[in-house]
Amino acid sequence: MNAEALLDLFLLAPVGLVEVDEHGQVAVANLAARRLLTPFTQAGAFDNLFVALSDVAPDLAARVRSFEGSRGIVVEQHELLLADPPAGVALSLVKVAPDRTVAVINDAAGLATARTTVSQLEQRLRAVEGAVRDYAFYTLNREGLIDSWSVAAERVHQWSPSAIIGKSMTLLLPQESAAEGHLSDTLQLAAHNGWCEEEGHRARQDGSTFWASTVVTALRGASGETTGFSVISHDVSERRKLEEQVRGDAASNTDYLTGVLARRAYFDVAQSEVARARRYAQPLTMLLIDPDHFRSLVDQHGEAFGNEWLRTIAWVCRQESRNTDVVGRVGGEAFAVLLPSTELSGGLVLAERIRERMQRHVFGGEQQGVRATLSIGVAEVTEPITSVDALLATAGTAVDRARQAGRNLVVGYDD
Repeated sequence: MNAEALLDLFLLAPVGLVEVDEHGQVAVANLAARRLLTPFTQAGAFDNLFVALSDVAPDLAARVRSFEGSRGIVVEQHELLLADPPAGVALSLVKVAPDRTVAVINDAAGLATARTTVSQLEQRLRAVEGAVRDYAFYTLNREGLIDSWSVAAERVHQWSPSAIIGKSMTLLLPQESAAEGHLSDTLQLAAHNGWCEEEGHRARQDGSTFWASTVVTALRGASGETTGFSVISHDVSERRKLEEQVRGDAASNTDYLTGVLARRAYFDVAQSEVARARRYAQPLTMLLIDPDHFRSLVDQHGEAFGNEWLRTIAWVCRQESRNTDVVGRVGGEAFAVLLPSTELSGGLVLAERIRERMQRHVFGGEQQGVRATLSIGVAEVTEPITSVDALLATAGTAVDRARQAGRNLVVGYDD
């Protein structure tokens, strides 16, 4: 290849090439080098490479001076990255003669974008960890050893990252529960099905235990093989304690007609949930459900119809609600649904599903053809609404607005 062809190759190469002397003074630089390095240089200056890059790579001159060989790689794939706008290069310095060094610059913009995305995701994850107070997040390798540990996990299990990372998840299980076999069965099931869910005791570092709902999800590699597991454990000790109390006195805590919680039991659960929502700064929403024209329809169709309607409302609420939601009969014909960890918008969605399903319900027997509708008010725990009574009152105000607007409506309290 002749000298002219070599010069064309140097100037037009997609890789940045810069020749400098031992002090960094630029002898020649191709177009790609100028384009790739301009975002990192001081005011676009390019007479001296070491000076131009002193803000992002201040040690280049020192590394060239301290290099003892007459030839060789001085700096290899040094990353220069900018977050906004995303820009990145990989810089190498190769000494080609005692007083001559060539800088080779490769485009790494994709790496800069990826790093920015990862940083944003990490910030969002930290925000989630800070917001949820009774959830633990961590990951395991294929053998069940903990390989990452979140702030949320440390808060729930009381283990520091340095003390738990690299240890088996069996440390988080009660030792009397055949922990090794239980962990092996859990990971095999998650690997086979993609995930598994269970409820059971989990252990803290001090040996105390709590009741948790845990989801283990398999992490897959590019070819589909299991590479590890993510684990989310939710401390539901308070909920379980209340459920046990309710089961322990079912006759007094359950409404005899509809099977949902009676007023007193519902208020006991609701008070605990409001306190938990305020303590952990979690959202909590209540639905208050009122049958439209209940008394007049009962007068028209009889008490048997009224009882069937109430049983249907309870059934629809249970069918549409999650297992963690709390359904109760709080008045003669009024029902309430408590939605933990749910904002007002989520409550409106559930309320609309309940309203629509009741509107489409077809009664049987002598009541066939009767249509019964609901007016539903939705309210959320906020700074001014900090008790069960206040939550119920604001949901009642929303119900009144639904009635005034024509009934068979869902209205959210937004004052």
